[in-house]
Amino acid sequence: MYRRPECRWGTIILVSLLGLSNVGLITNVLTRNKFPVVNLPVGPYTSYDVFANESGYRITYRSNDPKVLTTHTNKVTPKGLFGGKEERINLYQETTALNQIGSQDTENKLTDKLIACIKTEGAGESTGRLIGTSIGTKAAPTVSQIPVIGWLAAGWIAMFGGNKGADVGGELAKSFNDC
Repeated sequence: MYRRPECRWGTIILVSLLGLSNVGLITNVLTRNKFPVVNLPVGPYTSYDVFANESGYRITYRSNDPKVLTTHTNKVTPKGLFGGKEERINLYQETTALNQIGSQDTENKLTDKLIACIKTEGAGESTGRLIGTSIGTKAAPTVSQIPVIGWLAAGWIAMFGGNKGADVGGELAKSFNDC
């Protein structure tokens, strides 16, 4: 018996799509640019050198040329009650091409008074932490009798005392020195 061949539209559409995608791929490969496209940022103090050929590329880029200028200064000052000792100060300063030194935030610069207050607060915190930890250590045996977690509670009380002592000591030091 003779049957008529069936038309399979799904097969025809699939073969057509694959054929079109192959044509598109071959066209893309043949017409693409053989050199890479490099998009470098450009500014007043940038320099770059790009070398590209068919086998690859090489880029040399500097964002701030010259990068950093450094200055070293050694200073010796007399120190002590009668000036018998010497203090050696090594100053290291970095500047850029625009003579920018460190942070550009002019509002938050540290003054001598602020530095002295920070040092005073640190010393007060250190002393307060020592006193607070010793008070916490004296109170620790009271809770060390708790079964299973007594040792943990004793350590926590000592640490808590140290932290609270540091807070109180720093605040006291600041208030006594008008900070």
